[in-house]
Amino acid sequence: MADDEATDLDSDQSNVTSLIDGEKLEDAIGLCLSGGGYRALLFHAGAIFRLNELGLLNKLDRVSSVSGGSMAAAALAVAYGKFSFDPNGRVTNLRETFLEPVLSQADDSIDIASGFAGLNPFTSAAEEAARSYDRNLTHGSTLSQLPVKPRFVFNATNLMTGSAFRFQRAYIADYKIGQFTGLDLRLADVVAASAAFPPFLSPAIVNLSPGTIEAHTKGKMATAPYTEKAILTDGGVYDNLGTETVWRRCRTVLVSDAGHPFSFEDEPKQNWLQQSLRVLDIAMDQSQNLRERILSHAYKTGARQGAMWQLSTGVDDKSQRPPLLTETEFDEARSISTRLWRMPKRTQTLLLKAGYAHAASRLRTYFGPAAGGPPDAPDGDPPEA
Repeated sequence: MADDEATDLDSDQSNVTSLIDGEKLEDAIGLCLSGGGYRALLFHAGAIFRLNELGLLNKLDRVSSVSGGSMAAAALAVAYGKFSFDPNGRVTNLRETFLEPVLSQADDSIDIASGFAGLNPFTSAAEEAARSYDRNLTHGSTLSQLPVKPRFVFNATNLMTGSAFRFQRAYIADYKIGQFTGLDLRLADVVAASAAFPPFLSPAIVNLSPGTIEAHTKGKMATAPYTEKAILTDGGVYDNLGTETVWRRCRTVLVSDAGHPFSFEDEPKQNWLQQSLRVLDIAMDQSQNLRERILSHAYKTGARQGAMWQLSTGVDDKSQRPPLLTETEFDEARSISTRLWRMPKRTQTLLLKAGYAHAASRLRTYFGPAAGGPPDAPDGDPPEA
């Protein structure tokens, strides 16, 4: 097993210096896909079309994802083996191989139905969601069938240890427990774990018993019951940007953030369910803000290169808004809720355009040729549903 795979498990044990400098930095390009339900799925899909126009899709070394971003990552991972490239390294069949499965998923409502399935003792909400992902996105694919390059990392949150739980081609891992091999899970179940948003789609339970812990990776919790099962919730609870596994390896960090803008409430609800959800929202927002500040500082100081595009870029400063979006489109895209419901085609097209437009604007401004990025290319036509 490669050394860089094993050392990923040391993530939470590093000091502040390693957060900035990286533990084992490589001249590699990593793409991070945030959570955000179907809004994120479509926003990221639009951004991926722009990355392809710049020839970056063929140069990615890592793709790290959480929640809705893991839906887009799964579609991309399955599509990689079907890509056809032109002489400039651009995919020529991106719509057929990648976008069409994404649109099929966005036509499939699962959050309400899956939530009610959680009341059935013979199934769970996560299992019902996985059926949808397998039908539309993954078609029976397993972890062992993921591409070798780029390395795809799907992130969930382990409710038992409070740590990130990571799924990759070669292994699955929680650094507090260890690195498990011999578990060739269905990719649909992996996405369901990464996107198990609490409380309605959570938890997802993974049976670890058939796996083997690599001896040199055993952590302090490498005992039963932690080695027998993992009870998982949405990866965004731990890191809604999905940056950690990319940050510590890649000198070039690209972040697509479709997280819902934080909202103010002058009369917060006081019943236990809505109050709990509000507290979770605040905690996740503060964690994400910290990661954003660290990343922005790294860009400014040259510790990292790349760009971060966000659904909310330009809220406070209209000059930062992508020129491809009208003011109405900008506001409407930001207002779309975090749901897994069947979206109207008009809404799907708007989110595809928003992801494309934000990526095009920020990549041109912050990751052009002078900043180590690819040669610029004129904006094309954003994909449509």
